[in-house]
Amino acid sequence: MSIVKIKDKSFKTSITEEEIKQRVKAVADRINNDMAGKNPLLLAVLNGSFVFAADLMRMITIPCEISFVKLASYEGTTSTGKIKEVIGINEDLKDRTVIIVEDIVETGLTMKRMVETLGTRGPKEIHICTLLLKPERLKVDLNIEYAAIEIPNDFIVGYGLDYDQQGRNLKEIYTILTDEEVDKMNNKMKNIVIFGAPGSGKGTQSDLMIEKYGLNHISTGDVLRGEIKNGTELGKTAKSYIDKGQLIPDELMIDILASVYDKFGKEHKGVIFDGFPRTIPQAEALKKMLAERGHKIAAMIELDVPEDELMTRLIKRGKESGRSDDNEETIKKRLDVYHNQTAPLVDWYKKEGLHRHVNGLGSLERIFNDISSIIDNVE
Repeated sequence: MSIVKIKDKSFKTSITEEEIKQRVKAVADRINNDMAGKNPLLLAVLNGSFVFAADLMRMITIPCEISFVKLASYEGTTSTGKIKEVIGINEDLKDRTVIIVEDIVETGLTMKRMVETLGTRGPKEIHICTLLLKPERLKVDLNIEYAAIEIPNDFIVGYGLDYDQQGRNLKEIYTILTDEEVDKMNNKMKNIVIFGAPGSGKGTQSDLMIEKYGLNHISTGDVLRGEIKNGTELGKTAKSYIDKGQLIPDELMIDILASVYDKFGKEHKGVIFDGFPRTIPQAEALKKMLAERGHKIAAMIELDVPEDELMTRLIKRGKESGRSDDNEETIKKRLDVYHNQTAPLVDWYKKEGLHRHVNGLGSLERIFNDISSIIDNVE
């Protein structure tokens, strides 16, 4: 299930793209069989049915024609019941077989009026084809021969259907979330561990996650520098190890992270852990620290980019930024360290059932959509 927000409403997946295609094809197959030799005229009702009509037309294999008409009966998320005049009929309908193509039939009042209007033009026969049908809302007796999908009385959007003119371009059909579902979604804490080699785009994707989901961000490097700069007791202790050229003990690092984590409060939306954990003992310590607060890691997201692409990106970054550490020899060492550290952790998180793989090659939008799908679906 994926979640989208349109204006002031949130929607969840109701009917998948694959199911829509299967249902549209089933309707097209029936029309091909029933209308053979009739050269039917499809009258698609704008604006909602244009996507359905286009896909349906491509699946109809018999000779046919298509035209478009317009009427209106929607304002916001509720049918107004106002039926306006049908406009845009330029074809001669006399003795023609007409198929009205609609996105959704609810009360049927608008469709009945349309059938009556078309009937005055002398067609041989009129058939009704709709993508969606709400049987429990029908108020009139209609012979709807071709209904692709029957749905309950929910407000839906996508695949041509809109909410105040938005959402028509969505490939799937979404149903509106109840206030209770929105509250539950907003209150669900999602702590994310993000893994990615230098140059994988981890920073960019973290920024997008923060913007979309309102997550907090803990980068171990930034946290350490902040604690030391602010002169906290934990910062002073950490600095004493760094000044001696020693690694900061895991226990101290967890204490520092816990201190920062607790500052977000008990009801925060979640935290992105960036740069930590780096070892299995650290992962176990993080799990324990969160469990003590009644929290947990929702997912470990691994941004996977081939090493040759990482080298290309980092060398380019070095040339553009002038960073001395972005040279081929240093980059290779950094990548070796990363892979040696990461491999055991990936296996550990797989055993925990939390590992999620994301292909880090491709467009920024596609990668973030994959990440969003993971976050939307984790518990």
